Amino acid sequence: MREFPRLLSPTRIGSMTLRNRLVMSPMENCYATREGLPSDRTVAYFEARARGGVGLITLGACTIDAAHREVPNSMDFGRDEVVEVHRDFTDRIHEAGARIQPQLVHPGPDGLAPFLSDQANIGPSVIPSYLTGIPCRELAIEEIPEIVAGFAAAAVRVREAGYDGIELHAAHGYMLLGSFLTPVRNRRRDAYTGKSLDGRIRLIAEVVEAIKAAAGADFPVTLRLSGYERSPGGRAIHDSPRVASRLVEVGVDAFHVSGGAIDPLTSQMVTGSHYGEAHNLNMASAIKETVDVPVMAVGRIHDPQLAERILAEGRADLIAMGRPLIADPDLPTKVGSGRTGELRRCITCQHCIESMESGRMSCAVNPRAGREQEIDLKPATVSKKVIVVGGGPGGLEAARIAAYRGHRVTLYERENYLGGALVLASAVHPDNEPFLHFLRTEMGRAGVDVRLGCEMGVDAIAGLEPDAVVVATGGRVTSAEIPGRDLPHVLTGILLRQLLTGRVDAGAEQKITGWQRWALNLFARPLQRFVEPRRLRALTRLWMPLGQRVAMIGGDLAAIELAEFLAERGRRVSVLEPGSEIAPEVGLKRRTEHMDRLDRLGVSVHCDVLVERIERDAVIHSGGRRLVADTVVVAGGVAADTAMYDALQSRVPQAFAVGDCTGLGLIQKATKDGARAASLI
Repeated sequence: MREFPRLLSPTRIGSMTLRNRLVMSPMENCYATREGLPSDRTVAYFEARARGGVGLITLGACTIDAAHREVPNSMDFGRDEVVEVHRDFTDRIHEAGARIQPQLVHPGPDGLAPFLSDQANIGPSVIPSYLTGIPCRELAIEEIPEIVAGFAAAAVRVREAGYDGIELHAAHGYMLLGSFLTPVRNRRRDAYTGKSLDGRIRLIAEVVEAIKAAAGADFPVTLRLSGYERSPGGRAIHDSPRVASRLVEVGVDAFHVSGGAIDPLTSQMVTGSHYGEAHNLNMASAIKETVDVPVMAVGRIHDPQLAERILAEGRADLIAMGRPLIADPDLPTKVGSGRTGELRRCITCQHCIESMESGRMSCAVNPRAGREQEIDLKPATVSKKVIVVGGGPGGLEAARIAAYRGHRVTLYERENYLGGALVLASAVHPDNEPFLHFLRTEMGRAGVDVRLGCEMGVDAIAGLEPDAVVVATGGRVTSAEIPGRDLPHVLTGILLRQLLTGRVDAGAEQKITGWQRWALNLFARPLQRFVEPRRLRALTRLWMPLGQRVAMIGGDLAAIELAEFLAERGRRVSVLEPGSEIAPEVGLKRRTEHMDRLDRLGVSVHCDVLVERIERDAVIHSGGRRLVADTVVVAGGVAADTAMYDALQSRVPQAFAVGDCTGLGLIQKATKDGARAASLI
């Protein structure tokens, strides 16, 4: 009997038959052309998910009006001439066995029309855009039929282009349909008023009826809505079942039940790890108890076992996943073939959403997401001898891809464990741990020869006569030269990491007392045989070589995560950052999540601080202010260190430098560099 009998069973949405109950939820990616057409990147990205076994793909936010887009590179169904290009796209998806539908939207008050087409945004009332803050104009009642007709015409084009259905976006209180649905933004006093159920759903109902009349009553329409907006003045928790019941009557074939309302950080739409699993499930269940059409559950349902349990309990009919399918397009196939242990799981780092600020979506743990054509995994024509130096995420990613392409790969790591800085990063931020596990276990699956405890020099590497070398040795750790940093109670970030992983070198001996050395032998040194973040988290609740009051000098991402880790273990932590903000390596969304966590944990944070000196019981800063501390941690930065790579370039046929040795770049840079290097060998 299959492990996931319900998740992998076929189902229907109206006239559409799906091979399983896994749906790829709609997500913006900015891969389309400027003209609003699917690009080669678009096709390759979604085709990879279709070949990976997903039942239904939903494209994110496709506009019905080219003058009104939410993002510049979004797809457009507002013109007849797009149909032929889309037909080629849908053919590719169907050949791979999946069904596909676009999410049709008019961005309404939240579009970029003022910038892209010199027009005002439109909405139910005069309200500001969540994105730009620019107020829209109120849609006149006599203009509404034109909007409705635009949705219907777009739906006809969608069907002609070979799509299997459509999804209408009325969730999160934004874009046009969602703005009409929420009383927070719908302040109208006419027939479309936000003060009554009839008024709020009127535009949606008219759009659904028009689509069914124009595209065919048998053309499936899914409606995405927030089960509960979780917003002051928003729709009540009991409102959505009533909305769903009424909209089934006009032809809605399925409901995709999200939650929350829009804000500039999309904090309730693309949720962080502080949100629990399946946090929208209660509302999906409430709607399923009310209607007789399929209901999709969505929202941090990342675990296939959880998805199966939801279906088995009858709380939903389909499971929508977003980020898990970015991270691993083969998730459905792996689930179906009993290989859940091989899943590359999303680590909820928010890089996918933050990368949109730079123009297009990418993934920290899956460097091929959106780069399926650039990073080629085709078998190598000639099997080469490849040496990878360094077992951090960049080296591990390079090793696994090179080995899967047919090369003979040996990886050398000077420590007695794999993972590099990702080990402590996984201990302090547990969401990272599944990726560490994935990279480690991939070494065996790919057939990489791993040599631990081997520190390799340039001559030794060249003497092995490799065809290619990937240098992934990490960057050079730098830290401020502060008077007093040599005192016994002052640790660098790298020294603290060594202590926590059970290693004491000559530099550390003078930093620990006799009883700390005894505790280190008892608790931490056993970890040297196999460093596990889970064990680190457990043992550090029993003992750490730190006092109760900790001053953290530096506020980069690693320092902030370490501050959270220490505060969770009862330390009173203060962060002193010389710059104007903490965690500058990440975007505003993730930075805000860390600020919220620091606040909850009682960590005090000071920016624009000049540390003058460290004394035996305090840090002196900012013109003589005194911060009492039992332990001081001087968090270091990471600078490029390409000395090995530079020396090898003239001594081996191919050499590549990846990860932090070319400058700090976090997980996403390491994996991207490693994958690209391996694809070029």
